Amino acid sequence: MSINQRELPPEFDGKFSSVVILGMGGSGVAGDFVRVLLRNSRIPVHTCKNSRPPAFVNRDTLVIAITYSGKTQETLEALNASLNSEAKCVVITASRELGSLCEEKKIPWIFTPWNGYSRASFGYILVPVLGILNRIGLFPTLESDISEAIMVLNEIREECGPNVTLHKNPARLLALALADALPVTYGEYNFTDVVALRWKQQLNENAKVHCYYDIFPELLHNEIEAWDAGTGHAEQGEHPVLMFLRDSMHERDNHFEQRIEATKYLAERNGAKVFELWTKGKSELARLLSLTYMADFVSIYLAASRGINPEVTDNIDYIKNQKAVSIESKDV
Repeated sequence: MSINQRELPPEFDGKFSSVVILGMGGSGVAGDFVRVLLRNSRIPVHTCKNSRPPAFVNRDTLVIAITYSGKTQETLEALNASLNSEAKCVVITASRELGSLCEEKKIPWIFTPWNGYSRASFGYILVPVLGILNRIGLFPTLESDISEAIMVLNEIREECGPNVTLHKNPARLLALALADALPVTYGEYNFTDVVALRWKQQLNENAKVHCYYDIFPELLHNEIEAWDAGTGHAEQGEHPVLMFLRDSMHERDNHFEQRIEATKYLAERNGAKVFELWTKGKSELARLLSLTYMADFVSIYLAASRGINPEVTDNIDYIKNQKAVSIESKDV
């Protein structure tokens, strides 16, 4: 039987030296969000998007393995390696087959509802991870943050839902602007950068379009030169639409405001269309999720405008079917 985050075995009440979150794609992005939310925690939180976990993983490490399908090759291989390093491991999955194997191997696991799409189950994946970390004292504001996030997301649903007409619907207007354009998302280091990654992933998977993303302030030391007035993108056959993912509190704390405004000026001077999307809410969880929810709406509306079925991911399925991996047959 699966557990909830409050039912972890007693050995999970001990102190950990580090946390490592395993996962790929729509499952793995939850780890990216948690890493940002806990960037100032008393112990380091790392993400692993590979088949090999960090070399420091040992019996004092908490490893959270997320594989929505239960078949993600890289995640299962990294989980096997973590078990061999005697780490305390928890699995989050929508696969009852993997859950049964976890029970056989005595690995705690948390079941998430199945709807067929990890990218459409972000909340189901993210909340259990935060719940586990709340249990060990790393995310004490969980309940209040979730309550606020639900309120903010409900407001966005009212603004961007399919029943809202085009001229009043910011998500549909942005999707319209992205038609026949190159989407570019700019996030802010250690905060909205994870949302910029999520935007890229959603536009890739749902709308089947390329999307480029970069991060302030690093892009000011290289990418910014691509917005030189003498290298017009239109002349190169490109029609970029920039989406600046902005957060006033984070920008103020990190002195980003003036440099972002200067970047906007240079991009627009070079012919780019710029959209500024601002976070909503007070808690960091609500603020990040507010921009994330917009990506869901925009990517679906863009897919619809292109006549694309966002459910189908034939190329991903083809790659996944090349090799099947399971948990190694060993006592843990």
